[in-house]
Amino acid sequence: MSESAITIIAITTAKLGKEAALRAAQEDLVKETLLEDGCLRYELHKSLDDDRVRIFVETWESESKWHAHMEGDAMRRFQAKGVGAFFADFALHRLTKIAG
Repeated sequence: MSESAITIIAITTAKLGKEAALRAAQEDLVKETLLEDGCLRYELHKSLDDDRVRIFVETWESESKWHAHMEGDAMRRFQAKGVGAFFADFALHRLTKIAG
């Protein structure tokens, strides 16, 4: 597993009528995640064209720190809110060995 910094771009689209619930859960996730060990950046952005689309931009000290986040308490709490039923679409892009 790489110990270089890793940047993740996650693009989510809420189902119609689930925008507010998903956004609230995502905002809670951001607050918790920013406190996690190895989190260098964890931002939630909104599409200018479609209010249902949110983009996470996150940078972690290493891939192992990102994996720990994905298996950690904040993600478990996020998933326990039933957010899986709020997504119309989800895409994840990993960028490794990012300088800066």
